[in-house]
Parts: sequence; C-alpha cells; structure tokens
Amino acid sequence: MLKGIFSTLSGKFLTERRMEMISNNIANAITPGFKTSRPVFNVEKSADIPARSGEQQNTYINVLDSYIHFSDAPLVESGNKLDLGIEGDGFFVISTKDGNMYTRNGQFTINKEKKLVALDGMPVLGQSGEIAIEGADIRIESDGSIYVDKRFIDKIKIVDFKDKKDLRNYGSSLFINMNKNNPEDTSEKYSVKQGFYESSNVNVMQEMIEMMSTLRAYESYSKVDQFFGDMMTKLINIGR
Repeated sequence: MLKGIFSTLSGKFLTERRMEMISNNIANAITPGFKTSRPVFNVEKSADIPARSGEQQNTYINVLDSYIHFSDAPLVESGNKLDLGIEGDGFFVISTKDGNMYTRNGQFTINKEKKLVALDGMPVLGQSGEIAIEGADIRIESDGSIYVDKRFIDKIKIVDFKDKKDLRNYGSSLFINMNKNNPEDTSEKYSVKQGFYESSNVNVMQEMIEMMSTLRAYESYSKVDQFFGDMMTKLINIGR
C-alpha cells in the first residue's frame, strides 16, 4: 500500500510539472523565437523499505531535466530593415550582464548610442563586438554582413553548438549555455534574411492534445490518491 501511495504522489507531481510546461508553451505561441519545451523524467529508487513490509524498494518518477525542441519556426515578413531571421542552423549572440546569451529572435533596433540591440536593450554582437550603426541605408546580406550607406560595418555573429542539450531557457527567448566544455561553434549552414523575424515553433493544436492527455492522467492519479486516503482513514478507525 505504501508503495502505491508513493507511486501515486510521484505521478501527480509528474503531471503537474508537465502541465506547467504545456501552459508555458501555449502562453508563448506567438512569442518570436520561442522554442517548445518538454520535461524529461527519470525513474528513481527510494531507500530500502524494512523487510517486514515484504517489499525491498519503492520507485518514483523525478523531473530529470527539460528538453527544448530547437526546430525551425516559420519566418514572418515584417518589412522592418532591422528585423533579421535565420534560415538553417545558428543563433544570434546577445551580450548580457550574465555573459553571452543566444536567441533566434531577430527583432532588433538601434538605441540612442547608435548600437544594434535587442528590444530589451541588450547589445547584439558582431564579429568585432557590439555593432555601431550610423546612417540611413542599412543593408544586411545573407551571410550577416552589414553595410551602412554602402560601407561595410561588421558581420552579425551567428554561432551554433555541437550539442544543444546544454542550452537552457533564460527568458525573453534567450538561451544560456550551461556547459563550458561545449563552446560556441561557427555556424556554416545558415542564411540571414533582412526584414523577417522567426516566429514561435509551438504547435498549439499539439499542445492542446498534450494538455487534455495530461489532465486525464492527473484526474486518474487524483482518484487513486483519494482511494488510498479513504483506505488509510478506515484503517486508522479500525485500529482505535
């Protein structure tokens, strides 16, 4: 019975965590550059149960990690000359107080210091560092080269990673690399499109199906939990 209670509680926890991620995915269905996340679960064993119980070990499900689907999302044509979309592999590099961050959201602007920045004001990096843009005619080539009034300024820094599993959500469609042994790598299979930005890769219909499945699972666990609760109450009353 204790094993059943333990498994039921871990199952409820699993579905709650799953629902949190599904809800977050749906909430960001129109957030540029957002990538769908899924929880990764692991079956673990508890400490040994006393021999008189007739059981050796309990098992329970624990949240091991989260998995981010980095599949490309459709590019949206905005006509804004500072909006950039990446076709293929790679990320834009954003300079933050916590170090370099990475994003597929190419909605950029120019701040009062004439620097190319993300919409939250953080600098977008080029091959030579922060990118200063002064001029009217801004043209950005497919390789990321920036020309202002026909003069070469810099080249947008596009990087990739051999293993994307070390990237974690940082918020605002930014990702942080958690493994120093998995450094930035030069991306080669990409094309930059000026006047476009990448949308979210969330499939709302799929998320709704996942939500309904998760709700049904949670209801089932709740019924089993209620059964064990009623059983424990009866056993307590019998022992009085």
